[in-house]
Amino acid sequence: MIHELVDAFRAHDLTLRRTFQDMLNELPAHRTERRGCGFTQATRFLSTYINAPGASDDPSDLQIFEDWPPRGTPFAAATAMAAGWPHGWRRLDEFEPHRHLDGAQFNELMEALTLLRHRFRAAVASLALPESHLIATLMAQILDRDGDTLIVLPPMPVKPNIGSCSQAEEFFLEISHGRVRRGGSVNVFVDDDGSPVLVEKMNLGESHSAVVLAPVRLNGVVLPPGSLCALAHDDPDTGRATEHGRCYPLATITQTRFLRLTTLAVEAAHRRRVFSCQLDAQQRAGMFSPATTTLAELRAFAAAETASRR
Repeated sequence: MIHELVDAFRAHDLTLRRTFQDMLNELPAHRTERRGCGFTQATRFLSTYINAPGASDDPSDLQIFEDWPPRGTPFAAATAMAAGWPHGWRRLDEFEPHRHLDGAQFNELMEALTLLRHRFRAAVASLALPESHLIATLMAQILDRDGDTLIVLPPMPVKPNIGSCSQAEEFFLEISHGRVRRGGSVNVFVDDDGSPVLVEKMNLGESHSAVVLAPVRLNGVVLPPGSLCALAHDDPDTGRATEHGRCYPLATITQTRFLRLTTLAVEAAHRRRVFSCQLDAQQRAGMFSPATTTLAELRAFAAAETASRR
């Protein structure tokens, strides 16, 4: 099976990285009981780039593509020279070439970036499936890192000992239906208006993993609702007590690491197609309604928690 994303980018002469292709194409090595399905694996692949700072002099984000920039071009050297500009090579067209690069260098770099953007936009315009657009939007954010207009979460530079296996949804599915196992608790992080933004589970499997309820920005990349993250936060005992845990302001979060997208990131109507064997495994394991549970239900639980007191 060839995934729509793989075909679309290849058709526009912008080939995805081989490993990325294999994941999207659901090769058997990426369809295991623990790893889940290829789509889930593909979002883990992108997490490496999302959790990196995206430095202005570092073109490594372009490694999500195979053999880009075109071989034989002085792209890396030119991007390093652009490091002193805001956004570096990402916003090259906003600055005058003679200020930092000579005319020939500027023109070569601009030509490469213009070609990349043209091919990328054309490939995305040809996509039909919502899950393809979900991945393509993450890719676009990795390449652009276009500002801090949303809630900004602080990054977690070092990978924590918090897993992201296919079982990670188990407790969040239960929480969505108001079920919190004995000994566990649930924290809700709210914005300045008191609206829930993240739900974190504690002592339910591994602690400090959370699901994003509203778009947030990490290292300049927008994380969509349904993203699974690892958190670290200050003052664990100072949050306001709720029925099942505590409620904290977002400012108490000190570090965030994107792990992958959960099955909740995709509408229930499309979930069977997108997650295939992973959804089958969740149902065999007896997880609570993995094919029908929605983010709306998890948001409703979080809203009820923020309104409750213990």
